[in-house]
Amino acid sequence: MTITNKITLVVIGILLLLCSVLAVAEFSINLAFLQQEMQLQAQSAMQNLSIALIPILETGDKEKSELFFSTVMSEGTRLNEATLKWMFDDEFQNWSHQTGINQKVPEWFMSLGFVEPISLTSTINNGWTDLGTLSITVTSDYAYLALWELSVPFTIFAIAVIVVATILVRVALKRALSPVVAMTKEAKRIAQLDFSAKIPTPKDTDLRELTHSFNDMSSQIQNLFDTLNEEMNALRQKYLFDQASGFPNRSFLMRQLESWLSEGDCGVLMFANLKWLEEVKPNEGNKSLNDSLTALRKSLEKVLPHSNDAFAARVGKSELAIFVPSVHEKQARTLLSALIRTFSNEVIMSGLSSANAFTIGIAEKKNDDTVATLLSRANTALQEAEESQKVFLFASAGEELSSTQIDRGLESAINANTFGFKLQPILSKQSHEIQHYEAYAQIPMDNEFVPAKNLVSDLSRLSLSNKFDQSVVNQMIDVLKSDMTFKPVSVNLTANSVKNPEFVKWLIKTVKKNQLRERLLFEFAEAVVCLSPEDCEVTCQRFREAGIKFGIDRFGQHLSSVSYLRALKPTFVKLDHSFLQNGEEDNNHLLLTPMIKMASSLGIEVIASAVEYKQQLNHLSNTNIDGYFGYISPPVALESLTCDVAKSA
Repeated sequence: MTITNKITLVVIGILLLLCSVLAVAEFSINLAFLQQEMQLQAQSAMQNLSIALIPILETGDKEKSELFFSTVMSEGTRLNEATLKWMFDDEFQNWSHQTGINQKVPEWFMSLGFVEPISLTSTINNGWTDLGTLSITVTSDYAYLALWELSVPFTIFAIAVIVVATILVRVALKRALSPVVAMTKEAKRIAQLDFSAKIPTPKDTDLRELTHSFNDMSSQIQNLFDTLNEEMNALRQKYLFDQASGFPNRSFLMRQLESWLSEGDCGVLMFANLKWLEEVKPNEGNKSLNDSLTALRKSLEKVLPHSNDAFAARVGKSELAIFVPSVHEKQARTLLSALIRTFSNEVIMSGLSSANAFTIGIAEKKNDDTVATLLSRANTALQEAEESQKVFLFASAGEELSSTQIDRGLESAINANTFGFKLQPILSKQSHEIQHYEAYAQIPMDNEFVPAKNLVSDLSRLSLSNKFDQSVVNQMIDVLKSDMTFKPVSVNLTANSVKNPEFVKWLIKTVKKNQLRERLLFEFAEAVVCLSPEDCEVTCQRFREAGIKFGIDRFGQHLSSVSYLRALKPTFVKLDHSFLQNGEEDNNHLLLTPMIKMASSLGIEVIASAVEYKQQLNHLSNTNIDGYFGYISPPVALESLTCDVAKSA
């Protein structure tokens, strides 16, 4: 209950008590007065009737007595009953009269018995002999009418006073407590790490200090989180970047390769031996090695496709590794031409000969590649290029699906909805029970199923991303609707779908129509957030407004600022695979801990990925993770789950 409601109830209670006391006092006074008045009316009526009946009783004319009482017991009389006993023959005459007042006064009120009728009996005589006995009853109806007419206005007045007082109290409290309301709203914003507003200073002097203190607290919390974010960036720069040149280092490269290979998709890795840098001699007027590397880094930033999340890392004194995901050999050759021009320009600007100044070895990702095999093939290609004195050389890719096979297979599978699905259980850290499943789609290609994550760039190239996601969503809806006990399912959306307003509109409409807001979840990679923050913010806002749960996959992959969590407010985040695969490294733990703390402080569930052994869970025991998944509980074919459900049914 709010403070306003509590104070209002207290005021109403006090007013009710006061009104009740006044009502009881007023009612008692009026009741005593009416009872006294009834007694006087009864005595007066008895006296007047006794005098008026003497001549009638002396003559013994009963017809006159009938006429007399018929006149007396008419409208307006207070008498309810009258009984006359004649002494000379002991006969009785009775008269009664109904006032009709009970139609004006509620029956329940008259049944309370506050006023009783008054009865009197008197013997009538003419001074020397008794003539008769008269008994009368004075009704209490008029007393009840008077009480009712006095009580109703008082009650209406009391109710009006209470209502007016309540309204005035609430208005006054609303104004007086407006700083408290503002602090409540500010506290909710602070809970979401939103420090965009400050509480204005109130007019009430007793609340000014509280408001100032609250604003100071808000500023301190903002500084705390800003400091935490700065520390994360500082750790990232310290452990994952070459301090001299600004290039990412080998550790950063290894993390990105591990994360990328675990999620699939195509791409190339290039090793470049920049031999001209070994000939740089600052004492002869050349730039220093670090200055040359810094200039090269700035030039490469203009050439590498940021939309593909490509980067160059320094892995030796004069060696670079260039990682370009989501491209095939054809696109890589186009990029290679731009890289060769960039290297040549840097050689010329260094005043050196461009002949045999650098060598590049390129390896395209294969489906069964590991980090070690990919690095080995790229390094072998580099050595072969140097031995044959070539500028660049592509490593042999072996037997892989051709572009034509991929294009034909994708279009056929999407048009026919011939997908296979595996469901990865997401487990609770506390209970180890399944929280939800993540759907892994598989696409048939030449008599084998290829994970859809390996073909994301091809889907985008063929403009099939939206259609693919729609097909996956529709098939998961069919699964969920066929069995109401099935655990919630999460679908990983492609970047094109997240950035497409029409697709998002269709998605929200479809989820609402099928009433699956609690059972169908969505997620997308952190790379989408980093490359298209505005589009993601709009999409996430629409998801939140529709009540749809969503998450960020590969959280921490870029090891950059995670302040975007404040804007997107996802339901959950899934840690990047590299955190578990490098979990024993001290610098990895230093980066992991503040990221988890920041997400948890926003009320976001944190899910660890790539968990294979219980020892890895023990490594995360001191962190605030809520769930985990990986080959500790491997993916299960959708058909086996639905068959198990059918058998149990």
